[in-house]
Amino acid sequence: MISRLVIIGLVAAYAYKAIFLSTRSWSAIAKATLGIGYWGFTLGIMGLMLYCWLNWVEVHENRPELMDFAIGATLTFFFTTLIISIFHLMDDFVWLINWIRSLASSKESLPGQAISRASFLSKTGMGIGAVVFGSFMWGLTKGKFSFRVIDQKLNFANLPKAFDGMKIVQISDAHLGSFNNNFEPVKHIVKMINDLNADYIFFTGDLVNSHHSEAEPWIDIFAQLKAKEGKFSILGNHDYGYYGDNSEEEQIAIRQGVIDIEKKMGFQPLLNENVHLTKGEDKIALLGVENWGKSHWFPKVGDIDKAMQGVEKETFKILLSHDPTHWDEHIMGQTDVDLTMSGHTHGAQMGISIPGVLEISPSQLLFKRSKGIYTEGKQQLYVNRGLGYLMFPGRVGMAPEITCFELSRS
Repeated sequence: MISRLVIIGLVAAYAYKAIFLSTRSWSAIAKATLGIGYWGFTLGIMGLMLYCWLNWVEVHENRPELMDFAIGATLTFFFTTLIISIFHLMDDFVWLINWIRSLASSKESLPGQAISRASFLSKTGMGIGAVVFGSFMWGLTKGKFSFRVIDQKLNFANLPKAFDGMKIVQISDAHLGSFNNNFEPVKHIVKMINDLNADYIFFTGDLVNSHHSEAEPWIDIFAQLKAKEGKFSILGNHDYGYYGDNSEEEQIAIRQGVIDIEKKMGFQPLLNENVHLTKGEDKIALLGVENWGKSHWFPKVGDIDKAMQGVEKETFKILLSHDPTHWDEHIMGQTDVDLTMSGHTHGAQMGISIPGVLEISPSQLLFKRSKGIYTEGKQQLYVNRGLGYLMFPGRVGMAPEITCFELSRS
């Protein structure tokens, strides 16, 4: 934490240099007020983050709103000053080149060129920084609750005729512990989903952050989710109690607690197993695996071979697997699963997301398949951007998502 605070302080100092040079024409009182306010805020949020870090357990368990504020304010400030610093660095580089050229010409400056410190690049950086600041503030207050429905039509040549036009709603990464018992947004989610009148609802993991007790207040609300044919769920990496100082016995209890709560919510958990969804004489296989991820931070307990047991080769197959890295490592080209639904990435909770038009997100640096639809041959993967939020208490340009699939026979 200390090293991170040092980085935040250095970036803040360099950004302030750009601000100071651009406000040289201000009055002494105005400049002093700006400096006191800037450094007061900087030291304040750094001190707050240090306090939260030193008292992590107490703040996390008893004062979650303070933790959210500290993280949100720190990241907003850091990314704003980082943008200003990047542009000011380019400005300084231009200034350095001009200074070297002026020395080479044996003159104080190049003919007709003054070496100005209040340049276009620094001012551009401050303008973009202001946009970033505003975007983060919106994401922290409104963006995390701006739920959107994404309609995704998928065609399959081998989809049984009876399932042509089947509607599936996928939700993922609820992270109910992050809502701090703010029930109204989640009630709105339930209404949005029920209005879609889906045949099935699939939940692809991460009901909680670290403990099953986080989901207990939400049982009655999630139990109101309605699907004409059924609701199914799997577990995500946060549903096993891996995060925190939990013993192996406590982790087992947390996993079972999440399973029990999902059942109370009306979901049928699929734990390395399958069920057959039937319409008349036609059927498709729904497979669900426990969490499998490429990360070494938690055990890999997903078992696709076990989940496939008893499923005939020619049966159309849908797989629920929380982490999309599982698809590349064990599904694509190695099984005959037709459609896989995943979550996990959250789309990094920030970026630019216009499905089918433009997708830019830091999650693309961490995951080969980070959001939306991917097709390889006859196999398809969809990565849901998630309903909730974790760590950063907001969403910037990456709205929380309800995916509504319509499957068609091509």
